[in-house]
Amino acid sequence: MLLSLPTWIVHLLTVSEWLAAILLIHRHAGRIGHPRLKVFAYAMLPHLSAGLLVLSFHLSGDRANWLLDGSRLMTFLGSLSLFAATLLLLRTRRLPILWLVGGLLVLGLSWGLSRLLTAGGVAALLPGANLMYLGFLLLLLVVHRRERVLFSPVSIAGFWFLLVFVAGTIAATRIATVQVGVPSLSHADLLHGASESLLSLSNFLIALGAYRRLRTTSVPSGACARDASAMP
Repeated sequence: MLLSLPTWIVHLLTVSEWLAAILLIHRHAGRIGHPRLKVFAYAMLPHLSAGLLVLSFHLSGDRANWLLDGSRLMTFLGSLSLFAATLLLLRTRRLPILWLVGGLLVLGLSWGLSRLLTAGGVAALLPGANLMYLGFLLLLLVVHRRERVLFSPVSIAGFWFLLVFVAGTIAATRIATVQVGVPSLSHADLLHGASESLLSLSNFLIALGAYRRLRTTSVPSGACARDASAMP
């Protein structure tokens, strides 16, 4: 294995924090009687799978490239599902929201399949994943403005902070492969651990915000009935 113990700890924290965020958001959704927020929590599961696949890839000594490809695929599906789940939270009556979300999923999956068939690699899905994630972030701001009870500003900051992780990983990879001259970022353990710590901080903020929202939000009267009737 290429990773040192501290870098392994950071990786494990990253996955654990994301899992904690999923459980906290799901519990918060149940407390306030908001079934669509539960759907959002489920939409976070593909990214959890991506993190577990990355851990498995590192356990293989970075040799099982199919695990890395699986992680990239789940990252694409995760960004698509987060975008769709956040769109579902908008609760607009002007548009048939379920049809819109369903159409988005079909278009996204069709685009991903076409890229897999024509571009010749799962890495070709990453630009689409990034675009979907940016769309998710913008929708998240709109949702927060309409229903502040759903997400803590700390969680929203955590979701946005992921962009810092992406930028930091790109910079660290370039330094490792171009300036240091190693085959990959995993071979530069200090740089790898530093960049992964940015993702750990992002996930920690998301989980912390969800925990704070769960502790401070009381169940509004009639919330369960109202949200149940809002579901198609």
